[in-house]
Amino acid sequence: MTKKQYLIMRFSIVVLLSASIAISINLKNYYLPIILMLIALLTMVYFRKQLKPKDVLADERDYQVAGIAARYTLFIYSWFSVIAMFIFLMLSEKYPQVYPLSQFFAFTVCGLLLLNAFLFKWLIKHGK
Repeated sequence: MTKKQYLIMRFSIVVLLSASIAISINLKNYYLPIILMLIALLTMVYFRKQLKPKDVLADERDYQVAGIAARYTLFIYSWFSVIAMFIFLMLSEKYPQVYPLSQFFAFTVCGLLLLNAFLFKWLIKHGK
């Protein structure tokens, strides 16, 4: 399989998966999207293994840019979430229904940063 064929197949899978998930949710079937996502993942892994070895999808520069983008994403999401958390905590004195939103932002920031720290340590120890 060539790189162009792979990219066409990947795009087709994404389009079919998106349409299938939208239809499933409209039919109030919430289990089918999980199954469809797993099937799409396995199919994409299979097609990726069919690529010729000379076809390169990403190089070191792409991975470096992805790492920088991930670092900025963590930074920006953390700051906006913490600010939102404090705003919703402040508003929760007057509007108690927004308190769960403040907790949501607090726990997602903590969870995201803990996951990032764990993965960073694990990747340093075990490599990619």
